[in-house]
Amino acid sequence: MIKKEQSLVGKILPHIIAIIAFLAITMIYFSPLMEGKILSQNDVMHYTGGSQELREYYNNEGESSAWTGAMFSGMPAYQIGIWGGSPNFLDYIEYPLKALGGSSAGPVFAGMLMAYILFCLMGFKPGFSILGAIAYSLSSYNIVILEAGHVTKAWALAYMPLIVAGIMVLFRKKILLGGFLVALGLALQIKSNHLQITYYTGILCAILFIAFAVQMISEKDIKSLLKASGAMAVALVLAALCNMGSIYANMEMARESTRGKSELTAAAASSGEKQSTGLDKDYVFAWSYGKAETFTLMIPNIYGGVSGGTLDQSSNLYKEMVKQGAQVDPKGIKAYTYWGAQPFTQGSVYFGVIICFLFVLGMIVIRSKVKWGLLVATVFFIFLAWGKNMEWFNDLFFYHFPLYSKFRAVSTALVIPALTMVIIAVWGLKEFFTADIDKEKLKKALYISLGVIGGLCLFFWIAPGFFFNFMAESDAAWRTQVPDWYYNALLADRKDLLSSDALRSLIFVLLAGAVLFFSLRTKMEKQKLALYASIAIILLVLVDLWGIDKRYLNDSKFVNKNTYETQSFPQATVDKIILQDKYPSYRVLNLANTFEDANTSYYHKSIGGYHAAKLKRYQELIDHRLFNEVGFIRQKANALLQQEVAKLQQGQGSPETIIQVMQDSISPMFGATTALNMLNAKYVIYHPELAPIVNPYALGEAWFVPAYKFVNNADEEIAAVNTLNPLEMAVVDKRFEQELSGLNIVADSTATIKMTEYKPNILKYKSKAATEQLAVLSEVYFSDGWQAYIDGKEAPHFRADWTLRAMRVPAGEHEIVFKFEPKDYYLSRTVATASSAVLVLLLIGMVVIPFVRKKREE
Repeated sequence: MIKKEQSLVGKILPHIIAIIAFLAITMIYFSPLMEGKILSQNDVMHYTGGSQELREYYNNEGESSAWTGAMFSGMPAYQIGIWGGSPNFLDYIEYPLKALGGSSAGPVFAGMLMAYILFCLMGFKPGFSILGAIAYSLSSYNIVILEAGHVTKAWALAYMPLIVAGIMVLFRKKILLGGFLVALGLALQIKSNHLQITYYTGILCAILFIAFAVQMISEKDIKSLLKASGAMAVALVLAALCNMGSIYANMEMARESTRGKSELTAAAASSGEKQSTGLDKDYVFAWSYGKAETFTLMIPNIYGGVSGGTLDQSSNLYKEMVKQGAQVDPKGIKAYTYWGAQPFTQGSVYFGVIICFLFVLGMIVIRSKVKWGLLVATVFFIFLAWGKNMEWFNDLFFYHFPLYSKFRAVSTALVIPALTMVIIAVWGLKEFFTADIDKEKLKKALYISLGVIGGLCLFFWIAPGFFFNFMAESDAAWRTQVPDWYYNALLADRKDLLSSDALRSLIFVLLAGAVLFFSLRTKMEKQKLALYASIAIILLVLVDLWGIDKRYLNDSKFVNKNTYETQSFPQATVDKIILQDKYPSYRVLNLANTFEDANTSYYHKSIGGYHAAKLKRYQELIDHRLFNEVGFIRQKANALLQQEVAKLQQGQGSPETIIQVMQDSISPMFGATTALNMLNAKYVIYHPELAPIVNPYALGEAWFVPAYKFVNNADEEIAAVNTLNPLEMAVVDKRFEQELSGLNIVADSTATIKMTEYKPNILKYKSKAATEQLAVLSEVYFSDGWQAYIDGKEAPHFRADWTLRAMRVPAGEHEIVFKFEPKDYYLSRTVATASSAVLVLLLIGMVVIPFVRKKREE
């Protein structure tokens, strides 16, 4: 009995040590968290600003809303944040992981843990599994996205190895275990709500499953193939059911958001380009990884690293600026160090030169045919990441592959090679030390791998300018604004960045090669040798990746937790003035970066906002009207403000004078801003410490129109908005013709309609009219969820003026109530609650049953 317990402890102890090591690495890296700090992340700030209304509503009233009025004049909150509602029991599984830091340390630790499970289930010893876990989770992309605040993506990537583990155990005929792991991993990944990563994971798993099917067919084991297919089908269904709420929401947004197909045809026809069923092609391929830029996988600064990098005192540019007598910061100078094909980058995608070296080695020494499936996946996703730089290949997927055009930033596809290359690398190292392979063959494989990767590093170190001129196309935008000496010094620094990182990579690959070379020469017992060598490689990989990761996410990126929100969203003078208006609903236009800013939404209902999947029709209103209207007001306001500030600096006028001049001069211009007026843009922020401009032409929250006209299609509808007087006429698509059947509007100058109560998901109005009227409401139309009621009875409403709501209002005095009640969404969340409970019970069973069986046997 004692021996059995000792044996059990001996089996569990290495795993406990591994988990402790992962915790230690994670918490040391994110040590500022233990000092009461949090990571300052740009996208998290946007999320906080955009979701503040919903969070306050839940905290203050205990109510959940799936709609927010705070961004883009109103939009579904499905991909913003919904507090409350039916629970998902997967939260209990995630709780210990997210307790470490949901937007920082948590996904890094989770990634290590899931990758460790993957490698252990592939039959690797703990040492090799720890190496794979660290190499995967500390791959630079996983760190860079955290610095940027792409938290949902980070969690989706953390769960990817668990899904792949389910596929890989199929090759070992563990079909039930494989099905369960796929169900659990996929359920957690879908819950993270980054569909692009789930989409890529699905393609990877499909490739691996095809490899499994080929193997089963070649072995004539059709029974196992059928069982595995059934297990995978059940796993997919269960994972989907656990996330029915988010799947429903994403399906809605795929159709209604910018990721859906436009009804407009005129623009597409005039461009002559094939129409996308999702996002615009240029938008999708904007962040395409350069072909030569792919060498960043082994040499991070080959294209200059991060956009706006810092050059220290040893740099050519710094020295030249000092020489020219320029004022410089002793800490370094910011410069356009990145010269790759992407618009900008927050860091290079670096897998680690040792991983690249072991990947080549693995492709030589691994005897299993599974490696070819992994290689196909690696090459395939690198091709996808190249985007417009391999247009013939990626156009095929953009126009013909289901859902592909719904996702942007195709360089994200490199997340798959980040895992597949690590799998081959660690597998190859394991084979190098444990497989029965002739030493001469191993030596040859070592020399080839070292020659390929080490040789490339050596070449780029000694001859960095052989292939590259270090000039970027984007340089043209600012090149003429700087003297020649500045630009030439910068080019020299770009060259030095490549050369120095090539030398760095060469050193690491030589050290790793030396470990393997020494292992071939020593007569140490094989198991011990594998352990010591794996520890040495782990340390080298850890030091390598740690050094690069700290370039992008270091202690300077953390801020005090207690003051983070107040510092990120300070209530400026203009905010305080606007908030004195207690009217139920009006909107605010911030002229500063209107459509890329969610900070305004923290305090106000904003015309703009920040979201990657805003409603399609609203985006088209931006494209056709709002962009020009806002630009017109911004240009005039900025010019006038500069003029008045100059007078103030000369001792003329006062801040009060500036406010009055801005109001008197800018407010008449809103007579030409039809879209802003019908969206009730009442206040305009042009300076945070000056009172806002009040728009006298804002139409309010609702109004009656004396006439309406039908248009045949979306092209006519958007064109009509350009000449529309929304107080006199409503433009209605003919698909809603039935809603207006028999309506004969009799003008009533005494008729009124006004909002009496605003909540994100409940709007109340009072109307009074002598005859039946047609009301237009300054709220974004969204059919799937909003229900209208007149005196408690459901009433129809429809779309007017491109994106607003309209309805017939009977004569007399009435209370009109709009409620956002997406019944299918709430039902799907209930299904998710029940399904997630089943999955959690299965997990408990998978853990408990083996121990119960063992106890019975004893």
